[in-house]
Amino acid sequence: MKNGEDRIKSETTDSQVLNKDIDNDDGEDRIKSETTDSQVLNKDIDNDDGEDRIKSETTDSQVLNKDIDNDDGEDRIKSETTDSQVLNREIEFLKGELEKEKEVSEKNLSKLRYLMADFDNYRKQIEKQMESRIQEDRAALLTKILKIYDDCTLAVETLKNGDYDSTVIGGMQGIMTNFEGFMKDEGVVEIETLGTPFDPNIHDAIGFVSNELAPDNTIMEVIRKGYFLGNKVLRPSSVILSKRTVTNKDINETDKE
Repeated sequence: MKNGEDRIKSETTDSQVLNKDIDNDDGEDRIKSETTDSQVLNKDIDNDDGEDRIKSETTDSQVLNKDIDNDDGEDRIKSETTDSQVLNREIEFLKGELEKEKEVSEKNLSKLRYLMADFDNYRKQIEKQMESRIQEDRAALLTKILKIYDDCTLAVETLKNGDYDSTVIGGMQGIMTNFEGFMKDEGVVEIETLGTPFDPNIHDAIGFVSNELAPDNTIMEVIRKGYFLGNKVLRPSSVILSKRTVTNKDINETDKE
């Protein structure tokens, strides 16, 4: 009997232990399951709240961005309008300055033209003065050479009238020929005077000779030859003019007239 009771107690104890273990396992599993379900639910709730919050934040951000865009658009339009007005004012100002500069440029150009014309006239005047000075110096030099030529001419005449060797006379005549060729190359031309009427512009009267056949003031003799240099008189001719003798018969005929 006693053994049977002990066995029963032992079985009861084992059963209780087993039940406790089962209860413990079930409790732990239930707790675990409940914990898992709670976590899943919380996650779902968190996910839903996160999505809603994200959507809400997105919507708010879009609305804010729209407001910002609207504000920026208005500000940009205002800014562009202001910039356009400033630009137009600057363009008008620059146009005015350009017109002023054009007027100044035209005045300066006109002054420059007058200055160039004055300079051109001055240049021409200087060139004329230089040319005139050159011609004067050239004429003075040729005049001095003509004096040497006159001396040579006189020397040849003296040799011809004296008793001199023909070789000397020929040498002097050769020198005279060279002088004449040089003067011709320089444009010096002899003034034809003998037998022509007196012209005070090219003749220099140094005396008169009585001549009944030639008209008064006819050149009868050339004492010193005159020359042209181009179209100007380099040296006038020194001449003797004819002069008719006045008689009583001529006076009576004049009174009768």
